[in-house]
Amino acid sequence: MARKSLRQRYPHQFLDGGIVVWKPRGPSSRRVVDIVQRRLSLRGLGHCGTLDPLASGVMVLTGGMGSKFQQWLTVHDKVYEATVWFGVGSESGDAEGPLSFSAESVSLPAQSDIEAILPQFIGEQMQVPPTHSAVRVDGQRAYKRARAGDMTPLKARPVRIEKLRILEWDGARCRIEVSCGPGTYIRSLAHDLGEALGVPATLMALRRTSCGVHSTEDALRVDRVTREHWWTLERLVSHLPAMAVSTDLALKMGQGQSVEVTAAEGSEVEVTEEAAGDEEAAGDENTAGDRVIYSDGKVQGIAVIDDSLLKPRRWLSRGQRDEISS
Repeated sequence: MARKSLRQRYPHQFLDGGIVVWKPRGPSSRRVVDIVQRRLSLRGLGHCGTLDPLASGVMVLTGGMGSKFQQWLTVHDKVYEATVWFGVGSESGDAEGPLSFSAESVSLPAQSDIEAILPQFIGEQMQVPPTHSAVRVDGQRAYKRARAGDMTPLKARPVRIEKLRILEWDGARCRIEVSCGPGTYIRSLAHDLGEALGVPATLMALRRTSCGVHSTEDALRVDRVTREHWWTLERLVSHLPAMAVSTDLALKMGQGQSVEVTAAEGSEVEVTEEAAGDEEAAGDENTAGDRVIYSDGKVQGIAVIDDSLLKPRRWLSRGQRDEISS
């Protein structure tokens, strides 16, 4: 007899879907996941985007079959409020330091100086991640290399910044709203702003106010979450472009068969009204043609529209769907 999986042996410890929480300043993202798992008596939770220990903000956690959709949940823009201290340098790029202060003779920029350079950081560009970051270099986290004394600069990576806006300025510290694509390091942005102005600059505080469609209004304190706050898989992915198909068609797609979209439209396939053709909701260029596939009101998987075909890309097996429904 085949050995049962952990999910089969302990079904009450696995829920499909996710939950939106507010990460406080201090604990790591992994620690927040552990706290929520313990409070909800769950296993195997993941998250859709790391926040540094000194950062606070919105975190989307996934569980069970919800974790299979992380690729589509992490590609959306995020919004931050960043406090940048000009005239102060940091080896780590943030308040963890050690910090170095500029001489009194160094003149700090005016608000107008900062506003003048912001446009050059808007759009797609190459950004060098901080040496103290979770980026993997030869299989090892960059921050571990840095702690061992290896401060070799990392390779620049493409990022996208949609919006930069000054919220507050006190003559040395500037609070900036940043709307950006995934993979953008706000610590690097702070450093680069200082470099453009000819002074050191360090990220002193960071709040993520939204993660995709999820904002502070959705986020719960980690010490107050209960299972009643858990989002079903259908609610978790409800903002993604979707199509509904018949049971028979879902079974065919579950066997890896592609579907002629033009032949199915109007009969077996119906595009949902809310997300039909919403390429922005679909995410980046790698997921823009993808659709969440529903059958009988339940999520069945992800398919990609390729010319006239609807091709299964990630599918939940019949057994997995039965478990979800039970």
